[in-house]
Amino acid sequence: MIALPFRQVHLDFHTSPDIPGVGADFDPREFVATLQAARVNSITVFAKCHHGYSYYPTQVGTPHPHLTRDLLGEMIEACHAAGIRAPVYTTVTWDELAWATHPEWRQVSASGGTAGPAGSPLRPGWKNLCMNTGYADYVIAQIEELLGRYEVDGLFIDITRYVGGPCICATCLPQMLERGVDPEDPEQLARFALESERRFMRRCTAAIRAIRPDAGIFYNSRLRVEGDPELGNRAELDDFTHLEIESLPGGFWGYDHFPLYARYFETFGRPLVAMMGRFHTTWGDFGGLRNRAALEFECFQALAHGAVCSIGDQLHPRGRLDAAVYRRIGEVYAEVERREAHVAGSVSLPDIGVITAKGGVRESLTVPADIGALHALEQLKHQFHVLDKGCDLSPYRVVVLPDAVSVDAALAQRLRDYVAGGGRLLVTGSSGLDQAAGAFVIGDLLGARYVGPAPFAPDYLALGPELARGLEEFDFVCEQPGLQIEALPGAEVLARSGEPYFNRTWRHFCSHQYTPLERVSDQPAALRNGNVIYIARPLFSEYAETARRAHREVIGNALRLLLPQPRVGEHNLPTTAIVTVRRQGGDLVVHLLHYVHQRRGRHLDIIEDVLPLHDVEVSVRAERRPSEVRLVPEDAPADWEWRDGYVRLRVPRVQGYQIVRIAGAA
Repeated sequence: MIALPFRQVHLDFHTSPDIPGVGADFDPREFVATLQAARVNSITVFAKCHHGYSYYPTQVGTPHPHLTRDLLGEMIEACHAAGIRAPVYTTVTWDELAWATHPEWRQVSASGGTAGPAGSPLRPGWKNLCMNTGYADYVIAQIEELLGRYEVDGLFIDITRYVGGPCICATCLPQMLERGVDPEDPEQLARFALESERRFMRRCTAAIRAIRPDAGIFYNSRLRVEGDPELGNRAELDDFTHLEIESLPGGFWGYDHFPLYARYFETFGRPLVAMMGRFHTTWGDFGGLRNRAALEFECFQALAHGAVCSIGDQLHPRGRLDAAVYRRIGEVYAEVERREAHVAGSVSLPDIGVITAKGGVRESLTVPADIGALHALEQLKHQFHVLDKGCDLSPYRVVVLPDAVSVDAALAQRLRDYVAGGGRLLVTGSSGLDQAAGAFVIGDLLGARYVGPAPFAPDYLALGPELARGLEEFDFVCEQPGLQIEALPGAEVLARSGEPYFNRTWRHFCSHQYTPLERVSDQPAALRNGNVIYIARPLFSEYAETARRAHREVIGNALRLLLPQPRVGEHNLPTTAIVTVRRQGGDLVVHLLHYVHQRRGRHLDIIEDVLPLHDVEVSVRAERRPSEVRLVPEDAPADWEWRDGYVRLRVPRVQGYQIVRIAGAA
């Protein structure tokens, strides 16, 4: 398995042909000195950019018209002389020069227009090329040229997918007809595009390994959470030596993307890189500098999930790194360097596996049910992974199917085997429902028979005492439509549906939003059937949309019934604190994070201030009594006691991030 440095920079350099003096101010000694001062030990440098120009004397492609030096070669040579790793960047689907000069290579969108973010030749931005055309030969020839010219540590191959949807160009359509693919069927079209992408990657990987078998390989813009392992990245793993989660919270990713993806890709058995950015927003924000607290949190969150860090930057066209940017990176990487020894080789210790509700939506990064699960379980301090339907369920004490997980016969049998072996399930909403058959596929596990859609939406939760723990005596609303069910013999009713007077329509409505409660019905809304709890409302999606505390607490109370001894037990932490527990050798390593983001501006969540926590108390389930407990990297003793299988910690102060090492307890 490839060993990855913890303190990386990903250096973009997408430079217009209309800008003169490209690389004119580049000084190899200054370049390396700046990186060393910032404690950077790996930097991804650039061979070809989205504008289509190369930054070395290529014989295959086209050098940038205003470049008069081998900028790539000088960067690699200087980095290697200083002991800094230097993978090389190139791009696939976006190449403006190739798009302009080779019309036969252009991707055609399913609507017949220009494919890509620009959407039109009259708009600034990138336009897509097709990997089924001769363009693929061109890209691979450039990669072979790079590997033949330079000591390349690895390749970061960007935009390796059909951004925005499949292609129906003059090359793709005959291939579809030859393979019996109906281009008018969106599902067949999407699968053809997926196989085209994978065919390109297989060709490219084979070319790389024929020349440099030990090189790192990563194809970017492909990572996605996907329920069907055949449609997701698990089927592509032979083409990846590691996985880089590109997630700049100032861009469209936001702060939910990385932790969800990290909890999913931890199950893949590949080293993880967490890529954030120095920009205030996202790529190309030349005049934006990330707040220190934000960049700290993003790097520290990476460590808390066992990932190494990569901070995105973009080089000025004249070739000098920005001193202020690398002071900021250096401030943060100094703190990363102090902590990385407590992360290397560690593994997560999840109690819960959440099967993703996402399936087959290529352009959607996340779905509400998954986001609701992330929010609720993080805030409840549970340790969990996100799973696809091919994952082994046996490592998890509880498996969760949030709201909209489709269950086929194979998964149904695996769930039955899991429960028969002592596993426990929490199922919500329409998960496990076969809409066509009008029945639950796993109704025997749920203890429920499907009757139909719930007659009222919104309706109310009339909670029994086990699910109402810690909540006000109140009938809480469920705004999103649920299911009407009947309890099978032996199932215990944990909650019932509270019915409003009527549904809100143009014919009759009440007040501003929805109709008040009229009565509590006999219809069950939540059931317990042995080791399975079923809630007939989409509470995870509800929580993602409205963040009602009651919905999170109902989820938490259900999990308390199923998981009475979670990895993280009693604590006095606020819901804004994040806790991850990992094993490193024979030790438990506890990561405590508290950085609070706030919505400022129209669509941007900002972290600017560190809000310390004082007199923190938290209990961590351990396999045995520890030999000692220390705060690291400070190497200071922590106050603790051992009781009922838990190490009960007391931490005087958490200034944003604190690691606690529990020695000999794993």
